[in-house]
Amino acid sequence: MARTKMTAKKSNGGSAPCVPLKTLKTLKTLKFTKTRPSHISGGELEGGEPMEVSEMVHHNGFCILCRDGSVSFQENPLFMCNHCPRVMCWLCMELPLDTEDAILGEDVSFMCICCHMKVAEEGAPYFGFYYPDGTAVLKSFLRIQASLEVSALAEISAAPILFIHLVLIDFETTGSPFPFTHSFLQPYFTSGGIEYREIAYDIISAPDAYLKTVAQIIKTLNKAFVWECVVIGISTHTDNDQGDIFAGYSDDGGDKHYVSAGSNQFLEFVLHPWQSVLDCAKETYLWLLCCGSLVNNTDAFAGLQSAVVRHKLSATIAFNARCFQPSFVSHLLLAFTEHVLVEHCPIHSAFGKMLGQSSKLGRHTDVLLLTPLEATLQITKFTWGDTKFRPWGCFLPIQCPTCGRTNSWCSAYARDSGNKTYLFECKNTSCDQSFTFIQPTGATMLSSGRKQGYSWMEVPMEPLLT
Repeated sequence: MARTKMTAKKSNGGSAPCVPLKTLKTLKTLKFTKTRPSHISGGELEGGEPMEVSEMVHHNGFCILCRDGSVSFQENPLFMCNHCPRVMCWLCMELPLDTEDAILGEDVSFMCICCHMKVAEEGAPYFGFYYPDGTAVLKSFLRIQASLEVSALAEISAAPILFIHLVLIDFETTGSPFPFTHSFLQPYFTSGGIEYREIAYDIISAPDAYLKTVAQIIKTLNKAFVWECVVIGISTHTDNDQGDIFAGYSDDGGDKHYVSAGSNQFLEFVLHPWQSVLDCAKETYLWLLCCGSLVNNTDAFAGLQSAVVRHKLSATIAFNARCFQPSFVSHLLLAFTEHVLVEHCPIHSAFGKMLGQSSKLGRHTDVLLLTPLEATLQITKFTWGDTKFRPWGCFLPIQCPTCGRTNSWCSAYARDSGNKTYLFECKNTSCDQSFTFIQPTGATMLSSGRKQGYSWMEVPMEPLLT
């Protein structure tokens, strides 16, 4: 039968001496419980400890058309597609009178409008409800009383999501966009299935405290759901020169000050305790809300890439602004929540749309997306190009470095060459300062958010892994 369901209606850089994380040895002696990926209601953890796991809901909880839910069958039932996780609500369809018994028959299946658009011949009428032999239940086509507000490839997913926010001890997170994403998603999870955990870490002077806290949290989480999606945000400082990540306070007994650790070592220590949760998730994302020296320094960037591959993360997002301000990422992170977490679009194909809502971010920083590709990585840099301020993604000086004049540049023009080359010359006739900007190799202009004179660009990068 056609099945139905009901639901309810600022900058963070600096300098810190780098120290080796001797405490990594501690990880080898600890045993972290592994959750078995399962959709059953019970089971066991390693060591025989009972595991309580709620059954995962396969179908979405909200109509793909109006994106609303229902509290009762009588009010507005949701019809579950037999071919995908989407649902459609009664109110979005114009069902003929006296057809309720027929469409709810035991041998009737339902196909959502998105699946129909995907598999049916172009222009074929949509009937929605079908008998096993493919015959339509309704005598005439099923009228739809709503428009498709999302992509035909999207879902309105409510798969269990876990947010983990790792914050450097005493780090000021006022204005951080990461907690806001959790608040934005809560209305989609009327029966639970979403958690936000924030942990302040100091893995230099108090490494055991961090490991103990994580172990306790995982024990609690294992009793709730199998988390299909895990989103980790790390809010911290990075050393301006070396790109090392601030790890906590020095434990040498002297003045209290931050010390840092190499990117590979740091990420190994903070992520390893969560590995059992990451391994069970279908999608795992890492947002590095820290200054750009992490990716601008070759050694630090190589360490980051190694950690991303080792921990099998679905995607990692980083930024290269020297004085990065996390609050500027709010629009991008919110777009990620909507397009990737809710609509379930692959992050690489959705990234252009995400950036289309974040044009001002491009004046502050480039965005780097790292996604796995067999044994290595696919690294894409998204940079903002503006013919007046950031030609081909490069920063044009606010004043002439030779004569000191402001507002000094003549309008850019494109030379007649294979690639567009922009030339800026100082307006001061006694000054011969000029700048030339050439299109990056492989750069592609993105259509989302593009306007005359500026747009985001997609530039491929070679991974540093060997």
